[in-house]
Amino acid sequence: MLKKTILNIMILLCISTLFLTGCENVNQKSFHEKTVVSSDTNIKSKLSKYIDRYSKKNEFSGSILIAKDDETLLNKGYGIADYNNRLPNKPQTIFEIASLTKQFTATAILMLQEQKLLDVNDTLSKYIPDYPNGDNITIYNLLTHTSGIPEYLDYADSIDTENHTLAYTPEELIELFKNEPFNFNAGTSFEYSNSNYILLGYIIEKVSNITYEDYIANNIIMPLNLTSTGFLSNEIDAKNKSIGYYFINKHSNEHAEAPKTEGLMSYSAGEIYSTSEDLQKWENALFSEEVITKESLNEMFTPYLNNYGYGWFTYENADGDKIVFHSGNLPGYTSFVEKNLDKNYLIIILCNENIDETIDTLSTELSEILDREYLLDNE
Repeated sequence: MLKKTILNIMILLCISTLFLTGCENVNQKSFHEKTVVSSDTNIKSKLSKYIDRYSKKNEFSGSILIAKDDETLLNKGYGIADYNNRLPNKPQTIFEIASLTKQFTATAILMLQEQKLLDVNDTLSKYIPDYPNGDNITIYNLLTHTSGIPEYLDYADSIDTENHTLAYTPEELIELFKNEPFNFNAGTSFEYSNSNYILLGYIIEKVSNITYEDYIANNIIMPLNLTSTGFLSNEIDAKNKSIGYYFINKHSNEHAEAPKTEGLMSYSAGEIYSTSEDLQKWENALFSEEVITKESLNEMFTPYLNNYGYGWFTYENADGDKIVFHSGNLPGYTSFVEKNLDKNYLIIILCNENIDETIDTLSTELSEILDREYLLDNE
């Protein structure tokens, strides 16, 4: 119920901001303990049959990957990636992952902290000396959406390339909201605002002396061999990329293509594209401490205000398991990732249609199937 409540809150925010919406004490042994998946194909069959039925009924279009421990239980594409060319979605199809970008940004901040190049308790004024009230806002406040800084999308003319031709610099993005009134004093409340992660991207650039995109590419994408992951600002490099649709009706063949989002407009809050398979590589590396240390992971997954950590929502399910998750939205795309830290299963859902509530229902049902099978295997 907690996950549904948080997701419903974030869906309302998505409606108001139109894109980049994120869906609102990790047990240390969960990173290492393994549980046994049933030796037969029962769980794989149940997952596959459920999603096949769900896809036909709800016209789901996208890619889904489910894994437990080191075993991939399901990895399949559904629906159409490109209606004009009648190309189907596959596990290798590229999607815009929107606010799932935030976990990359938060990880980069923690990487720089481990190198003693910054500290999450640093004030914003250290990096932007003239930022209003910057002495009272910390990197921690930006990571946890507790800064009180308003949503920059409320002040932007457009987010798509059809109506907007200017390639924003990070400084120009910050100028959109820099002098707007704060919604509350830093640290006193939670409010999801993409502006926080725009500022984090700028801080990464200031500290590393390279662009945000280059830092993520050099320190995450290339070392982990994420060959189908990149940035919307360089979308021309993306092969097998799906087209985003506002709606799809495959029975009547009706569909409405969404405008393309300008990559630099979403920047460090949502400009990454990827595949379900690349995201599995990324999550496996992150959770196994290949990218940041156990201490940094614990810091990232600690539930702060509104159960938000650094780039992840956290909650405890009915079985007492620690769950971390996030969702994302851009015009024509919906994304979702969930990790059960105790049972060690991973759900990745990428979709080339705006269907928040469908993804909420689908992810919840998949989690429940995995939980039931886990209990049966251990009775």
